[in-house]
Amino acid sequence: MQVHHHIDSITIQVINLQFYQEEFIYFYEMHSLLFISADVQSIDDIHKPDIITFATDTRHPIIYSYHNGSVDGTTYTTFKFVGLKSYNQKLDKRKYRLLNKFIDFLIKIEIEYRLKRFDIAYDFHINKSIKNFLPIMVNRIGLKSKPNDPFNYYENTTLYLEDNSVKNPSQRACIYDKSVKNNLDERIIRFEISIRNIKHEHNSYEMTVKHIQQQLSKYRLFYFPIIAECNKNKWLYKSKYKLSRKLEKSIVKSGGTAIELSLSDEILEFLAKLFCKDIIEKMIVENI
Repeated sequence: MQVHHHIDSITIQVINLQFYQEEFIYFYEMHSLLFISADVQSIDDIHKPDIITFATDTRHPIIYSYHNGSVDGTTYTTFKFVGLKSYNQKLDKRKYRLLNKFIDFLIKIEIEYRLKRFDIAYDFHINKSIKNFLPIMVNRIGLKSKPNDPFNYYENTTLYLEDNSVKNPSQRACIYDKSVKNNLDERIIRFEISIRNIKHEHNSYEMTVKHIQQQLSKYRLFYFPIIAECNKNKWLYKSKYKLSRKLEKSIVKSGGTAIELSLSDEILEFLAKLFCKDIIEKMIVENI
């Protein structure tokens, strides 16, 4: 089965943005962006994000931005680029181009930034249901609660692997009907993994890729042509919430197909771009 890899959203943290206010204003103007400040009316609204849109299309948020401080006076501003693969081809192309321009801009003005979150989408262009897929957690280290019931669908269009009631989870994955969410003509099923615990020590291309791959290895995804066969294996998984030897044999016997959850060359190239300055500096040092 063919799977299409995409970056669905990415969060980049900028350090001490206040020293580069003029440069950011110029960037917004150059790319016809509109900065909409959060409408904060009460203490409960303090974490509402600012929104950045194209000036010609304020209906579709491109970036959500948050501001945070610290005890030593350092400020942190996060820019979350969302909906990078919505299957609105024209809008997706503009968003992805802007994301690359933004990274080029940060590198050019030499402002410190960090990758904080990376959401990877695995899309299946197939006229089937999410109920034909069995996503499994094979590593639950760090989870605050047990995995979600594999039959606990949200509105019959989404299945979360982790307990969705846990706030700020260190990892999150779900499978959902992308065609319903975005009102698409073509049926597309998406398995999305959110890499959320990218720490400061993951400060190089190699360490970041290794960390993302480790997070991806916590999940397995299987496809079954027949929903009844998939459900049979979901009951087995639900009994212990692990990929037991018995479940592995049952999956094979039931005609299940394992889907490889890897990083495509295009995604690896994008990650390399994020760390291109560090890669170049490393090459220079190695050649001295």
